[in-house]
Amino acid sequence: MLKEFPADLHVHTCLSPCAEDEMVPPNILNMARLMGIKILGVADHNSAKNLPAMVEASCGFDGLILPGIEVQTREEVHVLCYFESLKVAMEFQDFIYEHLPPKKNDPRRLGRQYLVDKMGNVTGEEERLLIASADLSVDEVAEKVFDFGGIFIPAHVERMSFGIIGQLGFIPEDMKVHAVEFSKNVSVDEARYRFPDIFAKYPVVFSSDAHCLKDMVFKKTYFLLEEPTFEEVKRAFKGWGGRMVVLKDKF
Repeated sequence: MLKEFPADLHVHTCLSPCAEDEMVPPNILNMARLMGIKILGVADHNSAKNLPAMVEASCGFDGLILPGIEVQTREEVHVLCYFESLKVAMEFQDFIYEHLPPKKNDPRRLGRQYLVDKMGNVTGEEERLLIASADLSVDEVAEKVFDFGGIFIPAHVERMSFGIIGQLGFIPEDMKVHAVEFSKNVSVDEARYRFPDIFAKYPVVFSSDAHCLKDMVFKKTYFLLEEPTFEEVKRAFKGWGGRMVVLKDKF
């Protein structure tokens, strides 16, 4: 039997320099529980180094954690890349790190990049500059995600900055895409009106892009699945066996 599972596919931890210090595994998971989220995508900028803590902390979480990375491509397009396991996500991070500029973060100017354990205790800081573009095109990142068996989603496409349409003017016809994401800042009806071609061609999700806990007080995307698993999410994007993405402006 298919059931609806509320989802938020775009949440940052305190590893992202633009995220608040409160974005640590216990807080994120507690807010997800309060919001009834059953599918939670965690994706920091160009890094997966807080994913081990998130996965370890989620042992008692009644739902699915999607381990991922929000990559900034050569064109300054943000894309969400999700994987079935922590191991694969870390391997993909190694690939992305090979293509990041060899620059250090400036914490005072750009923000801290905290590494934490499962309890949210700070264990260190990532010195590599994460707010930078990888030397990879959108197409190259998409191809690599598919090679890794992952899920590829252009992020917050309604935004002029760092959205694929704002940066490129279009979504390449031949690019492999599982879904397209809109942010919490646009309603479902407004997005349908402004981007009818996207709704006609791609599965669509709405995510919080949470950089602080209050951003997670949000819910528009539901997955109709047998159970919350990585493969079931992929099947929903393909519309297999009645599985689908359901959008609701009110909840």
